[in-house]
Amino acid sequence: MSARRVPLSEADHIRQIQGVVGLIDRFSPKIRLAIGDDAAAFRPSPGSLILLSMDALVEGSHFDLQYFTPEDLGWKALAVNLSDIAAMGGQPLCFATSISIRKAGSLQFVRKLYRGMMDLADRLGVALVGGDTCVSPHALFLDLTAIGEVKETDLVRRCGAQPGDFLYVSGELGGSAMGLELLRNRRLRTCASHYPDLVRRHLRPVPRCEIGRLLARRHLASSMIDLSDGLSTDLHHLCESSQVGAVIDASMIPVASVPGQRQPLLRKSPLHYAMNGGEDYELLFTVPAGLRRKVPSGVGGIPLHEIGVITRENGKCLLRDQGKLKRFSAGGFDHFAVD
Repeated sequence: MSARRVPLSEADHIRQIQGVVGLIDRFSPKIRLAIGDDAAAFRPSPGSLILLSMDALVEGSHFDLQYFTPEDLGWKALAVNLSDIAAMGGQPLCFATSISIRKAGSLQFVRKLYRGMMDLADRLGVALVGGDTCVSPHALFLDLTAIGEVKETDLVRRCGAQPGDFLYVSGELGGSAMGLELLRNRRLRTCASHYPDLVRRHLRPVPRCEIGRLLARRHLASSMIDLSDGLSTDLHHLCESSQVGAVIDASMIPVASVPGQRQPLLRKSPLHYAMNGGEDYELLFTVPAGLRRKVPSGVGGIPLHEIGVITRENGKCLLRDQGKLKRFSAGGFDHFAVD
């Protein structure tokens, strides 16, 4: 006769998480209290601002466990939050998690999930300071809160772009969306393992914290936003916040490379994925003309590309493609436009 399974308690899950995380205060002396009390506590620095970012990931809407490992999911859940801190020019300090897991979920799954989070947290020097766990009757749900810090004089917002500023983007665009298409299509999923770079860009994006801090610290960026919903959509967000327009050059957009044998597998052009795909988590930022020469060609091995210019025409975004100017709309991801 097999032994009767003892139901797992919330304390069991918390102990698993503590076992993965280990010493909470190894990254920052500013953290006074972390996991185990009713709230986390930390000391803000004089003249600094505390940044708070919160993002939720819902199974079936943001991820599919058919192709996400628990480690991939943990990494990405943290990455999307830290990307918001990077876009403000902030230094990430710590994060908290709220997860709702199926009643039949295993401790091994939880441990792997948090191992993925801590792989990225260790890489960026960020501490997990607490959170909550509960049972979900259906889908897995993760809601993370990231806390960062930035000097008040270094804060970068979406609303600072001015006519004449130059537009820049970090890294390459479209790779995450191409990887997602390979993963989501059952016919193509067997091909996905042959293209690990594209797949990894979707499953394990790297927030550009170092780039955001450098741009803020040197006061190079007049405005900035992270590319979560796609270049076309997030450019419109930036322009609307700054009450400006923009002209970007299609030939200058750094499109993720697509080997010839892979292109027939994808439904749309590489430029379409770069413009509208989303989830690249690169940084889109503007630089005043007088500071243009001070922008480095790259930071930490990630190139910075000039792609266009800011105009006075409020909300009007134009694409120059093969010598012709055409207006384009926000074609990226919108939660409430998805059926």
